[in-house]
Amino acid sequence: MPPKSDTTADTLTVGAAARRLGIAAPTLRSWERRYGLSPSARSAGGHRRYSPEDLARLRAMLGMVNQGVPTAEAASAVRDRIYLAQSPTVTSATSVAEGTRRHSVQKRGFAVRSSGRAKSAGPGKLADLFELANAMDGERLTHEVARSLDRSGAVEAWTSRLAPLLVEVGDQWERTGACVEIEHLASDAVAGGLRYHTRRAVERYKPDETERPVVLACLEKEDHALPLLAVAAALAERSIRVRTLGAATPVSSLSTAVRRIRPAAVFIWSSAPETADTDALRTLARTRPSYSLVVGGPGWQVPGTPDGWVNSLADAVTSLVTAVRPETAVRA
Repeated sequence: MPPKSDTTADTLTVGAAARRLGIAAPTLRSWERRYGLSPSARSAGGHRRYSPEDLARLRAMLGMVNQGVPTAEAASAVRDRIYLAQSPTVTSATSVAEGTRRHSVQKRGFAVRSSGRAKSAGPGKLADLFELANAMDGERLTHEVARSLDRSGAVEAWTSRLAPLLVEVGDQWERTGACVEIEHLASDAVAGGLRYHTRRAVERYKPDETERPVVLACLEKEDHALPLLAVAAALAERSIRVRTLGAATPVSSLSTAVRRIRPAAVFIWSSAPETADTDALRTLARTRPSYSLVVGGPGWQVPGTPDGWVNSLADAVTSLVTAVRPETAVRA
């Protein structure tokens, strides 16, 4: 099928799409040549443009590759499938399972530092992320997210800049009942920046293949998986291997993955009480050697906070690193 002409703002150039996905532009071009994963849209001038559906397909492929599926096999699996524009693993930062009801990330995410507007007046003149989001400058916003992560590390960047950005965008939605497009753009930019930072951290810090990995997941009713990307980025900086299963993972599938992967720890995120299934935790497969079960998010507080609950990204990272490297707890 020849690419369709599309000049809308929903389509992205090769470079912008690569940044959104957290991969290099030459890699994206290589996938088009080798596996036929061509962009479905063209600008009026004939330039290649990636549609939201194209990005969803490529995200599905990346998820498979990150789980160890050969690139050619992953490309073959996704090439002819139809994907919805919304990413299946990361939803809008303020969306919840209750239809149109929405809450800010401050209520739905890790505890964040109250630092006002998500900007910095210090050296380096970091851009105002909220202003970029409202300007609908997704390309620069993704770049600034990645820059913040590179400058400060995942824990500090998430706590002081990225989560406050999402809180502010969510609050704007609650005040006005509008600006959903800004919310989606901000969430997508944060997700893209986190993915890009994670891939760079893996290349730089070379995880120890002899260590058992960490599994990150949400249970079946949980679609709010953005915090998992923050955890993955922070662990990659510490040379910890990660297997991210993403949103809406049935406990049976999570159990199967746990048996196959034999992780040192399993982290399960819940943003709301209706997605915090304590019964599912009790039925989750156990392995030998055993693993640490760590749960995060405000959803776990209402049914009675289970053992292993953490309230911040820093605490989650500490617990997971300790599970992989028990000797770090002894030294502390």
